Amino acid sequence: MLERSTNNCIRGAVCFVAFGLAALAGGRAEAQVTAQTLVGRAVSDDSQDKEITNAIDRFRSRDIDGCKAILERAKSNNPKLPPPGVMMAMLWLSVNQLPSARAELEDTAVKFAGDPEPYLMLGDIAFQDRRITDAAVLFDKATALNAAFTDNAKRKRDFDIRCHAGGAAVCEFRKQWEQAQKHLQAWLDLDPDNASAHQRMGIVLFQLGKEQESLAQFRDARKLDDKAVQPELALARLYDEAKKRDVAKKYIEAAVKAAPKDPGVLLFSSQWYLGQNDLETAKSMAETALQIDGKSLDGKIVRGAIARMARDFKTAERFFNEAHVQSPSNFPASNSLALVLIESDDENARQRATEMAEANAAMHRENSPQQVNALTTLAWVYYKRGRREDAEKILDQIARNNALTTDGAYYVAKLLADRGDKERARKLLEEVLANEPMFATRRDATELLAALQKEVGRN
Repeated sequence: MLERSTNNCIRGAVCFVAFGLAALAGGRAEAQVTAQTLVGRAVSDDSQDKEITNAIDRFRSRDIDGCKAILERAKSNNPKLPPPGVMMAMLWLSVNQLPSARAELEDTAVKFAGDPEPYLMLGDIAFQDRRITDAAVLFDKATALNAAFTDNAKRKRDFDIRCHAGGAAVCEFRKQWEQAQKHLQAWLDLDPDNASAHQRMGIVLFQLGKEQESLAQFRDARKLDDKAVQPELALARLYDEAKKRDVAKKYIEAAVKAAPKDPGVLLFSSQWYLGQNDLETAKSMAETALQIDGKSLDGKIVRGAIARMARDFKTAERFFNEAHVQSPSNFPASNSLALVLIESDDENARQRATEMAEANAAMHRENSPQQVNALTTLAWVYYKRGRREDAEKILDQIARNNALTTDGAYYVAKLLADRGDKERARKLLEEVLANEPMFATRRDATELLAALQKEVGRN
């Protein structure tokens, strides 16, 4: 979480995902699928829930043919249900079997040529794969089919919403803000109480320079869903993304004033101030958040990160250790704890750091989003333990893949300086420090650069 530039904690702003697939293909071993999941809003009563549930049970028992037979019979008995292949695709997605789901949808597009849903689901899959042009074509096809669709009024309305949500997502990705606004407005006309649509409209209006209208949309989203981003905080994130830090700060302050006892607001604000190198304000915000919610895992990790940045390794160790005990599988907690422990003079602590770093590297292998951070930490731990060749091999591999974190760049510079390649170390540090306003080892990088520049001056 905080081993890279602190600003990475605030980038990403407000996600605009609004598709049904996210709930099914969320990376879990098996999502909870019910009859309602498969049927959706296609029918008003639950008369066929027992039959659909039986099909789900067959699927879980790996009786795929039996599952299909039940779904086909259910569709025959009630034409208002979704096509059997659509329901099968949802089941395959629930167990992360994308090729099987796609095959069912391709088959359904032929057998039920007038039904928009296969195209909508294929469009969702294409968008998630960042095949934006494919997604756009599929959403357009679904929109055209839905114009003539008369089989089920409930499904038709649902398709209208999904067509506009998909069309808006394509336009948002392409930064076609005016077209995105039209899609989102059409969505809101159909479903005015949808918090996600209001949030996305808030982002689009911000991009169109309509600050107050954007804020109003975020407020509407918050009224509809108390888990939605706090309105002023949403604008602060967007202004920070736009690198308008003075305006972002104004909205950070407004967010804290509007929600002084909201731990989420306080922790975001703490991370933001940490990113601006204002450690005192960051510390104050984090401690206030922990006073409100002493069990906050994120609060402990943020407070530990602040201590680490201040080189108060004992305090950092305490908070990271508490977080690790509370959630042993939490990567930011264990990874940060390893980085703090390796700074200790105690050999037992340093050995623990090695074991934790090696365990994380073994756990987060290929395709894990934490792989680079885990390997970077392991390299630094090896370096601090005197295993410089091992550290260099790891960092060299990461660098060849253009995957160095900002902290990793400092570690590489440290290795280069140690082996006498001080000019390359200096250039690397200058580049990193010029492009990254704040990262965990920035102070160390600054000191190393100053020492290298002094040597150049003497020579």
